Amino acid sequence: MAVYKFSTDNLARVFAKPENDYQGFKRFLYDYTHGRDVYDEDGNKVTKQMANDKINKVIFDILELDPDSKPSKRDINRVMKRHGDEVFEVLEDAIDLKVSTGFEENEFFNEFVEKKNIKNGDRNEFWQEKDVILAVAKVAGDHHDITMQKLGEGESFSVPTSNYAIKVGMDIDVYLTGRKDWSELVDAVSRAYQIQIQNDMFAEVMNAGTKLPNASQFAITKELSKENKADFDQLIEDVSAANDGAPVVIIGLKTDLKKITALADVDWISNSQKEQVAEMGRLGSYEGTTLVEIPQRFAPGDVTKKLVTPGKLLIMPNVDNQFVKFVDVGETQILESTQKGEKKDDFMTYEVQREMGIATVIERYFGVWTIGS
Repeated sequence: MAVYKFSTDNLARVFAKPENDYQGFKRFLYDYTHGRDVYDEDGNKVTKQMANDKINKVIFDILELDPDSKPSKRDINRVMKRHGDEVFEVLEDAIDLKVSTGFEENEFFNEFVEKKNIKNGDRNEFWQEKDVILAVAKVAGDHHDITMQKLGEGESFSVPTSNYAIKVGMDIDVYLTGRKDWSELVDAVSRAYQIQIQNDMFAEVMNAGTKLPNASQFAITKELSKENKADFDQLIEDVSAANDGAPVVIIGLKTDLKKITALADVDWISNSQKEQVAEMGRLGSYEGTTLVEIPQRFAPGDVTKKLVTPGKLLIMPNVDNQFVKFVDVGETQILESTQKGEKKDDFMTYEVQREMGIATVIERYFGVWTIGS
């Protein structure tokens, strides 16, 4: 079995101890932070407190702290400056999978995103069987860099990647003193990434209508009302017909999907659909056409700025239509980045880095219904 090579002598010291078998600790940490039941050597289920005590014992050893000494917040901050990167090196494997699998909990991601993970051996290469009607639009880090590109039939392409860096502020002593669970830290870091990627992805997808090749037919601006139901139905039919009769789905924010009930008297809604409204707050389908909800997001730190512009519904063909391409290089790095001069009692700041890339590549006709007043 290959011997793991640690990045520092301090980590090699900690995991040279028989009670700190590194592979066993990694499995334990992974299972626990992912909500799996863990058991001791005698087959007894390990409680949350016992699990955190075991993790803390290793973390304190890495920090060269005696847990019985009850270190102060200042003591912990000082040793984190020396050994914080080592602590996160141990946590990164657990965070890696939490990041990569967390995206797939979203309905839209599962239906319309083609994902490649370079760490798992995937190549950053996508293949188009037919001419791409529209452009490739990439989202790189905090900047939306839109590049117009025409791809021909039977052509491969790669998605440009960039380093996504997200700052996470945390009071590390609350984990070391047991006031917070270590699984909460893993969740917080992975959730920050999921939100960032999904924010960029949803914002770009809902802007796809600006690239339609035949706006007069496939982009309509009208009120969602009983009087305009025929036009809405015609748009659905046109999108299906332009894609060889493929079924379609309607994508939008929950607030916009709810407005579909205004297309006709509620008499057309079946009892089962009324149950959907009671459970989901909106319809699950419109006359056989599935509705897919995109969550609204606010800009980081600014609840006055919505990232997804409301008032728009996309009618997308739902057949081999993973039009969002997502590349995850697959290795998370966490670095301490607390600036000099910050107060000693402030949260320590860490920068979470991961290389990723997003592109929207629409090779099929689709419709955009902008909800007018």
